[in-house]
Amino acid sequence: MKSKQLMYSLVKMTTTFHKKIKIMRDKDRFLHALIKSNGHHNVIDLGAQIGLDETATMEVVAQLLAEFKIEYALNGVCDYSLMRSQNRAKKYTN
Repeated sequence: MKSKQLMYSLVKMTTTFHKKIKIMRDKDRFLHALIKSNGHHNVIDLGAQIGLDETATMEVVAQLLAEFKIEYALNGVCDYSLMRSQNRAKKYTN
């Protein structure tokens, strides 16, 4: 490969890596906000609290549902609740 192609590949991989890290951080921050709100805020408000727009919030919610970290359940104002296991409960309550 030429150096230009190598540089392009490196930049592309770095950009992809940064996007994945941001998504992981957003999911962790959203889970933490969901736990702290205890059902008193809806998901859009929770997303706004951590700096996400509506589209990004719904993407995070969809990913968390797919990973079985949250479930759809009417819980106060919020339509989602944490699927608690003993390890996850300990991690996020601190």
